[in-house]
Amino acid sequence: MMLRSNPRSSRALGVWCRDAACRVSTSAEAAFRHLLAALREIFDEAAYARFLARTGQPSSRAAYAGFLRERAASHERRPRCC
Repeated sequence: MMLRSNPRSSRALGVWCRDAACRVSTSAEAAFRHLLAALREIFDEAAYARFLARTGQPSSRAAYAGFLRERAASHERRPRCC
């Protein structure tokens, strides 16, 4: 017994596959964007960008030195009061 393929069903299957592939592609892109954002936070790129935006400085060695000084000061151990 030979099965015949229905042109309509194969076309519908093709549309479904394209839609599913599109959803997977969109999900993968979103996951990749989140991964990049997390890596930027881990390696201080996002914090440096926020520092530049807050201080209104262009990216330079002096600006990065200021960022590192500010970051080191904020991470220093503060004395306990009691």
